[in-house]
Amino acid sequence: MIPLFKPSCTDEEVEAVSRVLRSGWWGMGPETEAFESEFADYIGTRYAVAVNSATSALELAARALGITGKTVIVPALTFISTAQAMQHAGNKVIFADVAENDLCIDWSDVASLASQANAVVPVWFGGAVVWPPGLPEHLTMIEDCAHAAGSTAAGLYGDASCWSFHAVKNLATGDGGMVTTNDADVARKLRQLRWCGIDKSTWERDQGKYGWDYSIPADGEKMHMNDITAALGRVQLRRLNDMNERRRVTARNYHHHFSRLDWLKLPELCSGDSQHLFVVRVNERDRFVDHMLSNGVSAGVHYKPLTHYPHLFPGKHNVPVTERVWKTMATLPLYPDMTFAEREQVIDTVKSFKA
Repeated sequence: MIPLFKPSCTDEEVEAVSRVLRSGWWGMGPETEAFESEFADYIGTRYAVAVNSATSALELAARALGITGKTVIVPALTFISTAQAMQHAGNKVIFADVAENDLCIDWSDVASLASQANAVVPVWFGGAVVWPPGLPEHLTMIEDCAHAAGSTAAGLYGDASCWSFHAVKNLATGDGGMVTTNDADVARKLRQLRWCGIDKSTWERDQGKYGWDYSIPADGEKMHMNDITAALGRVQLRRLNDMNERRRVTARNYHHHFSRLDWLKLPELCSGDSQHLFVVRVNERDRFVDHMLSNGVSAGVHYKPLTHYPHLFPGKHNVPVTERVWKTMATLPLYPDMTFAEREQVIDTVKSFKA
């Protein structure tokens, strides 16, 4: 079975992890600090704070920005973490619709909801980054960049931006996340919040004579990254541009072969996007997915609307585009190390579907 996703691993990743294992320091330490510095440089922000997942990144970003006990706008078509993290930070979530062409948050819907809210969390779906023509000044923005590692414009304009290094993401470490920001106070709060509110990490206290004493000026969580994860991340970051370009080659190849299929709607391609997902739309989606699976090709759905979980998000939600398009969406395999034979099998299987 050709998988939807597959992380790319070379001898560099293996050696990086082995080096940390041999070092004797496996927790949050010098590798984590180096990864933070390198990632901030890559994105173009002043600060990066490494955590154990993008879900943690979203929650801690909200808390560090003072978005607690407030109302946050989230797109209805996203992974549960986007909304769940805002709730875990003590907020009420309200849903905006998505734009039909790119599946990112519909900024006109955000404008209509802005008077009810204090913050907005746009999700760069599939790696597409779509900035608003203008955003009300009172809205804090937390960018959900889980799909967007390597997207040109991602992470540059939010008050904080949150990144995923889950095993299926463009920059993969098994799990892990990062918050980037240009605000020194937000970065300081993030470092405390990720480590139980403690003002100094164990690595900082271990330099020279072990400093066993510390202060806990704030309540926090245990959500920091470790050096094994960070070592993987540093190698993956160095390879990210090349891996993303290989994704784009496959996406362009798909477009070339599928462009004449009048029953299949293709995603827009942008040279600056990370190309995390290749999501097509087909009216008989479920039958199409079954066809792909029965021919040895994975196909999936990203995502079921969050409005379909009333036990988590009660109330009425007006998201007509989301409700219409999600029933037609199917994700095709896309990963950096995809072989020519695998790509041809995907293409042939799609073309053999009897619409």
